[in-house]
Amino acid sequence: MNSDTKVNDIILITERLADVLERENAALKNHRSHELHALLDDKVTLSRVYETRIQFYNENPKALSNTTPELREKLRTMGAHVSGLLHENAKMLKVAIKANRKVVEMIAIAVKNVTPGPGTYRANGVAGLSDQKSQIQGLALSLDQTL
Repeated sequence: MNSDTKVNDIILITERLADVLERENAALKNHRSHELHALLDDKVTLSRVYETRIQFYNENPKALSNTTPELREKLRTMGAHVSGLLHENAKMLKVAIKANRKVVEMIAIAVKNVTPGPGTYRANGVAGLSDQKSQIQGLALSLDQTL
């Protein structure tokens, strides 16, 4: 496989990764979380393939000198485009995770506030909750069922 073919493969992988990132970013912007799960596998797979292919050129920068200047420029342009998409993606994912955590915390607090705790009897025999979590109050009553 010659250098131009290898670079063309990386460009193709980069274009596919950019497409997935653009769709994921659009889903994040428009709060379409149901679409994110479907994109995750493609994103992970393409990211790993991209990383392994580009690693060779990072370790051997002179290997790119055997390719045409047009392909090198296209690879550089696509790399910059994907880098920007990844930065935007990371920022939006961080915000989405933070918002989801906040919602879960709010739900947990709401559940905690409406869950009645152990009540205690007052001097007048009425059951009441010391922390006032519930409006339910009743009179203590016991029945002697022996005749």
